[in-house]
Amino acid sequence: MSRLLKLLLIPCYLYSCIAIAQHSKPVDLRALDNNPADAQTSRDPKETLLYSYGEIYFDDRDDLLDKALEVKEEGENLEARSRGLLLIPGDEQDLVDALEALDGATTSLRSRGTIILATSNESPFHYRLGSELRGTARFYYDEDDENRLRFAGVTGLFGGPDLESYMDISAVLENHAGINYHFRLDALPNTEFGILGKIQVISLLERRIDYDDYEKNKVFDWDTDIKNRVQLNADLGMRHTIGHVGLHLLVKDLYTESLRGASGDLYRQRSRVIAGIDYRRPWGDVQIMGDLVPRARFGEAPQRRDVNLSASLNVTRRFALVMGYNYAEHRYERDTGNAGIRYTLGRSLRAEISVTAAGKRELGGHASLQLPL
Repeated sequence: MSRLLKLLLIPCYLYSCIAIAQHSKPVDLRALDNNPADAQTSRDPKETLLYSYGEIYFDDRDDLLDKALEVKEEGENLEARSRGLLLIPGDEQDLVDALEALDGATTSLRSRGTIILATSNESPFHYRLGSELRGTARFYYDEDDENRLRFAGVTGLFGGPDLESYMDISAVLENHAGINYHFRLDALPNTEFGILGKIQVISLLERRIDYDDYEKNKVFDWDTDIKNRVQLNADLGMRHTIGHVGLHLLVKDLYTESLRGASGDLYRQRSRVIAGIDYRRPWGDVQIMGDLVPRARFGEAPQRRDVNLSASLNVTRRFALVMGYNYAEHRYERDTGNAGIRYTLGRSLRAEISVTAAGKRELGGHASLQLPL
């Protein structure tokens, strides 16, 4: 009899858990990070909250960084042998083959970071800092280098600066500091609107590294070959709710500018239009967000369009599984998948970590922390 009573009480227990979850939704500033209008769960009336997020992804499936260093070291070995009059015809063949194999090899890097401060009062304002980077390096083999190396093999004289093969690097870094304002209109009670006004700094990295000067730490180094532009800008967002479904539309960077990098390549900034849909329940959520307008090309960094699918499933009251898939319309980068875990304590403390991968040398991840101050 007692066993039967316990079985009958299980549905009641599950129902009570769902009811509690529906009436005490945890604070989630991640939503505001994705859309300046998505502020339903962005504040705790008793706490000031700080949210930080960081992600990075590195695509070096061509093994460009290590192979370029190996090629340089092979050239240095030939140069040392030529000084000792030990270079004979044919010794240069390995270097010729390695340079040819590197032609067109690329490596890409992208990252993003956000900090959001939410005060405990009922103010419609949030304060935020953000940063986003995308860059690509590509190796170019000069076909005349083969003749130069053949000649060095005949004469027994070789110097690294004699070769004209090189690496081109281009990257776009956007940093901003701003105030996020969200509001509703009486005529549209199920629609939230948001405006992020910001001071924006766009930095363009454009660099050529000759074969003989290559060093790993020079590829995405931000000490030189940088052009900066400071400007005022704004993002607009909207989220319309239909039951448990939310429809998103946002425009990033209303003001656009054209500027040139250190080597003269033109970067035409675009307003990014993003649309999406989400489905949120006490057991988890699913969201799809996609670029309608791709990000602009700059030098070796091609234009890109992303469509991101993300989902979370609450395993217990404190732990949830997070997973996602990113479709990338990109000249070099492949689609990626990610999986991780999120921990929630009370209404306001949340920590999340996830790993992203597409292949052996295509790895990254993200981590976020939301905590009361």
